[in-house]
Amino acid sequence: CQATRDGNLAKLTHGFDWKGDICGVDNNVADRPLLFWCTSDLDQELSLLDGICVSKCPTGEESRSWCPGEAKPFRQNGPVIDEQQQVMIGMVRNLTLVSNYPTREALGYCFPTQNSALMKSILDNTHVASWTKQAYLACHGAVESWRFLIGVGVVSVGIGYLFLLVLWYFFAKLIYILLVAVHALLLFLTYASVNAGLHEDRNFFASYASPPTARTLAWGMAVLTVAVWALYTIASCYSRNAINVTIDSVKASCEVLAAVPSLLLQPLLHSALLLTTLLSFLYGFAWLLSTGEVLPEGDSLREGGIQISGLRREIDFTSRQWAEICYWIFGTVWLCETVSALGQFAISHAVVMHSCYKEKQWLPVLHGYAAGVIYHLGTLAVGGFIIGCLKIVATVLALILRQVSDQNGVQGAVVRVICCCCLQCVSCLEQLMTMVNDLVYTDVALRSVGYLEAADNVVRIAASNPATYVAIRGSAVAVRVLGVTAIGGLGTLLSYKVLSSTHIHQELDGVFAGASSMLATSNIIGTTIAAGLICFYIAISFMMVFYQTTYTLMYCMLIGVIQGEEGDTSPQQRELMSPLKGGSPLPRG
Repeated sequence: CQATRDGNLAKLTHGFDWKGDICGVDNNVADRPLLFWCTSDLDQELSLLDGICVSKCPTGEESRSWCPGEAKPFRQNGPVIDEQQQVMIGMVRNLTLVSNYPTREALGYCFPTQNSALMKSILDNTHVASWTKQAYLACHGAVESWRFLIGVGVVSVGIGYLFLLVLWYFFAKLIYILLVAVHALLLFLTYASVNAGLHEDRNFFASYASPPTARTLAWGMAVLTVAVWALYTIASCYSRNAINVTIDSVKASCEVLAAVPSLLLQPLLHSALLLTTLLSFLYGFAWLLSTGEVLPEGDSLREGGIQISGLRREIDFTSRQWAEICYWIFGTVWLCETVSALGQFAISHAVVMHSCYKEKQWLPVLHGYAAGVIYHLGTLAVGGFIIGCLKIVATVLALILRQVSDQNGVQGAVVRVICCCCLQCVSCLEQLMTMVNDLVYTDVALRSVGYLEAADNVVRIAASNPATYVAIRGSAVAVRVLGVTAIGGLGTLLSYKVLSSTHIHQELDGVFAGASSMLATSNIIGTTIAAGLICFYIAISFMMVFYQTTYTLMYCMLIGVIQGEEGDTSPQQRELMSPLKGGSPLPRG
């Protein structure tokens, strides 16, 4: 409330006129919030100093405005008084009453609607920089090809399901092929090392060391590869159950995604919720920033051979305002992390209700969001608070490390070492808590407990099944990276080929007259970028849901909920399963 009362968003968004006043903010132009570019000679290229503040954007030539002419420096020497002389240096611009041109308001600026050359001049020579022009052209090209982009989205979804189908049928074979390939590679390295140790002419170390040293290195490598092979064999035998659980979890994840396709809507719903939350807080943050005092500081601008200050301004804050800004940033991070936790819980809740309780729900993701908000919001807020605090601390340490990276001397070196160690510790703790949270929300969905109790359960289960946990996490991360790369990369490549290939256009016209007109665009790169964003977003959506589903099913398998075979479970698992025997502790609505 204080920010909306004392602040003014126009300080951050409105442009400067040729005198350095902020349109709609400074007293001289408080009633003229829009920036309109004009000069006394329209053939002259526009620059940053050619804007004037207007109350509304001109719509035709019937109105006229006082437009500045070319900037000319002047120097005026005053009289010498008491051996002192005053010299005045400045800029002179003649104002001319000129007929306006048709414009349209956009983002607080008046852009021409009929004069494309003038529009190009504004984009090229004013503070509407070149990247804005490129973004405008790219967006324009993407909008022109909206039908093609819809087709790209459909094809990307098809590629995603095809990837899950391949994973469903061939994941087990792929795992066993990788295990055998690693065994074969280690045995081959052992054979090559022994062969090099027995025959000097085949010793690949001979080019880098003397014959005795090369022989020693070869035998040393042979011993090392044998040791690694032995450890790998022992680990493979010890991890047989972990490998089986990993394969079952991945297959079950594919089955769940095929049986509950509405799970794939979660990323879209989550993105809309997170984006709405973030934009709302950013809007409030802009109001908070606008309470600061605008000062005419910063780099000066050179125009007409002289330096002009005051066109670039900085915002000065009091100590209380800085505290409010820090508080708002912390709240934004905390709430965004809580929303992310709610999204994870919604997926886990849907998977648990489908796979553990065998309940069929209409749009189970929405049920998950409702259960999270109504019954577990405090638990999710605790998880978001922990991750948010760790991220903020890591960011602050990274900024401090960046500031002291150029300092020389013993003191600077000590500060860098301390900051680096602290940063690595905090980053490691953040990753650890993120891994724990992946399963905490599953335990909350299963047992309807608080955050601390769920975290304790997760740690006990993970500690009693370390091989399984590591195997599933490694395979899930690998599949996630492979899926995003395959789905996003293939979709983007196909999009570019279709857009840029005239042969494909001719084939489309041969099948259906005028079909290639759907691909018409003024900016192929812009449309390709838009298609790539769609493809990678769909790929990330598939893999994010797959990742959380795999983790949820793994946890359910580890505590025996899905199989229901208590004879094969540990005492810790039976203890965790006991609250579930009487039915679901979750609200079924």
